[in-house]
Amino acid sequence: MILSRQEAELFYDLTSSLQYYINQKLNIVPAIGSLDEYRALTMQEKFPVRNALYEHIGLIDEFVRDNPQQFSQEELANVLSWKTFVRGKFYIERYLKKYAIFIGPEDKVYAVHGLMEPLDNIIDRSHLPQIIDTVLLPFADKVIYDGIVIRHQVFFGRGLSEDLKEIYLAAKSRGEIIESFRATQKTTIPPKMPKNWQPKLQNLQAIAETLQGGRGQPALYSPVFSLIKAAIALGNLATAAPSDTEALWQAFDRASRALDKTAETLQRRE
Repeated sequence: MILSRQEAELFYDLTSSLQYYINQKLNIVPAIGSLDEYRALTMQEKFPVRNALYEHIGLIDEFVRDNPQQFSQEELANVLSWKTFVRGKFYIERYLKKYAIFIGPEDKVYAVHGLMEPLDNIIDRSHLPQIIDTVLLPFADKVIYDGIVIRHQVFFGRGLSEDLKEIYLAAKSRGEIIESFRATQKTTIPPKMPKNWQPKLQNLQAIAETLQGGRGQPALYSPVFSLIKAAIALGNLATAAPSDTEALWQAFDRASRALDKTAETLQRRE
C-alpha cells in the first residue's frame, strides 16, 4: 500500500529538487539560497511553491533540460511523467490491501499508493468515505498522491456512500480501475469472470415449485412459499440476463409483492 523505501526517498528527492527549481524561477519564497535551505522549510511554507508547480507545469521541461541536480535519465523520466498530473477533489471510497480507492472527476476510479506511510494511518478507515483535495501523480508505474492531502469535514449520508460503492464496483467489473497513467491510463486489472450460478438456482427453482400452501396448512405457508419462488426467480434472472433491467424490475416487483403479503399475514397474527 506504500512505496518501497528506495522509491519514496527518490520521490522526495525529485520533488524537493523540482520545487526548489520552481522557487528559484518564480521567487515565491524569497531568500532561499540552497536546496538544503528549501528542504528545511515547513510544509506550510512549501505549499505555495507546490501549487505554482501545477500552474506552471511547463517549467518541468526546463528543469529536465537544465538538470541542476544531475539526475539520471530514468529518474528525470519520472519528473516528466508528472505533466499528466490529476488535481482536484477525490473521494477515498475504501482501503484495499494493495492500495486505496480514490474516485475523482468524471467518476474515474484510481488505485492510489501511499508514500512512506499507509493512507489509512493518515485518514482512518472508520472515516470513509472521505472527500479530500490532492494531486495524483504517476511514479514507479503506480499512482501516488503528491504528499499533501487536504481533508474536508463533510458528513456523508448512506445514499452517497452507496453511490460511491456502485461507481467503484462498476469500474472494477469493467476492468477500469486506473493503476497506472501509462498509455490510455487504464489499469491492467482483469475483471473477474462471474461464477455460473445457473445450475444451482435452477435446481432451487425446481425444488421451490414443489412447495404448496393452501387448505389444511398454516396461513403463513402460502405467502412465504410465494416469496421463496419469487426470490429464486429474481436470482435466476439476475444471473441469466443481468443487463435486462426491465425484466429484473418486474421480477423484483413480484418479489416485493410476495414480501408485502407475508408481512400482512404476520401482522394479522399479532
